[in-house]
Amino acid sequence: MWEKRSMNQESERRHTQWEGLFVSQHAWDSDNHSESDPQPMLSADEKQAIWDMLIVALDHQCTVFIQSWEDCHFKFHRCTIRELNDTRCIVTYEDPFGEWQLAVKTITSIHMLA
Repeated sequence: MWEKRSMNQESERRHTQWEGLFVSQHAWDSDNHSESDPQPMLSADEKQAIWDMLIVALDHQCTVFIQSWEDCHFKFHRCTIRELNDTRCIVTYEDPFGEWQLAVKTITSIHMLA
């Protein structure tokens, strides 16, 4: 959106004229998120590295910071890994609010917080 200002020498008034494009909200709402969903794509090596890090975090019972992709948004979890279910690819973690489960395929990064 651009703003144009001009001063009329005779009247000493400032005139503001706005130019831009207005897009109504319904243009952004869509039932089909697959076209506009910028979900991060991980390589097989990156997925394996995440799985390996989850195993190490489970063994050491240290606090981890997990970034996941859910409902078209990044979500962040500071937690301790309690269980890994490799058949269902589910991780159970605990944070100050209780125990939760998270699909491993939604995890985009993990960092150990020593």
